[in-house]
Amino acid sequence: MPDARQPGSVVRPVRVLQSVRLGGGHPSYADHVAAASDPVRVELLSFSYRTALTGHWDVLHVHWPENLIRRRSRPRRALRAVLFALLLLRISVRRPGVVRTVHNVAPHEPGHRFERALLAVLDRCVTCFVRLNDETPVRPGVPVVTIPHGHYRDELDPAGDPPTDDGRTLLFFGFLRPYKGVDALVEAFGELADPSARLVIAGEPANAAMRALVEEAAAADPRVEPHLTFLSDEDLGALVRRATVVVLPYREIHNSGVLFAALSLACPVLVPENAVTAALRAEVGADWVRGFTHPLTAGDLSSALRQAADRDPAAVPDLAGREWSAVADRYAEVFQGRASTGARA
Repeated sequence: MPDARQPGSVVRPVRVLQSVRLGGGHPSYADHVAAASDPVRVELLSFSYRTALTGHWDVLHVHWPENLIRRRSRPRRALRAVLFALLLLRISVRRPGVVRTVHNVAPHEPGHRFERALLAVLDRCVTCFVRLNDETPVRPGVPVVTIPHGHYRDELDPAGDPPTDDGRTLLFFGFLRPYKGVDALVEAFGELADPSARLVIAGEPANAAMRALVEEAAAADPRVEPHLTFLSDEDLGALVRRATVVVLPYREIHNSGVLFAALSLACPVLVPENAVTAALRAEVGADWVRGFTHPLTAGDLSSALRQAADRDPAAVPDLAGREWSAVADRYAEVFQGRASTGARA
């Protein structure tokens, strides 16, 4: 790269290979960062193994590394493991910057032993960790930067249609996966002796068992309202605006885009109590983040509804500093720093 200190030199943007495909049908965390990034400073490349193994890039930015290996069929999984190993070899030879955003402490679903071994090797190649909150543990001795998760006020438009909430609506939304505790939510709601309460469960089920769980709950209790499909931003906004509380009964919670979508639309959330959610409550205000200790109970749901009904309807949570432009600027600083300290790939 030309030296920016020399007169007349031209400095190209840092070429950053994302570990995910950008611009898919369902905008991801990486898509939001990409949309807000300055192309003069950073060129973000969508992932393919062809680019990873033969392309020209300066920094590898890793999100959810297990997804680079996992596939439904065993032959495709084996092929991806071989390609992943070749990528590790290229990293070991070229020694580019490797930035890993740590979305979760561990994968939500455990992988096989060989996958875990490959991911451990990748982790040792990381030259800078990005965490979304200060509570995320990372490997000692490696630079780490905290970049708070962005909000979704621009996409979800909190100033849209006025809410139609009756003060008794609990909402769960997002991709329905086993670790998210939908079964515990359904059980706790079933014990809530309030005929006016409603539970809306919205999102695409991960498998047939998750779909059956919600459909059976709705058949047994007319207060349960299922919307088992992918939600557009418009549909999501409408559901959240008529909710009293968004409930996230996850068995463990560390970072959650769903949580920030709810707060972006000024809807209080009920979440498992831990150091991360306690810090978020201190940041945005106690009216917006209420904690519970597992197991989730009907009393937790009733108390959350009561607390939400008592808050100022004109209030909004404090999400200052969580604009995606600020998030992208911080990432650009990280990428430029890693490119300047590592070899070129």
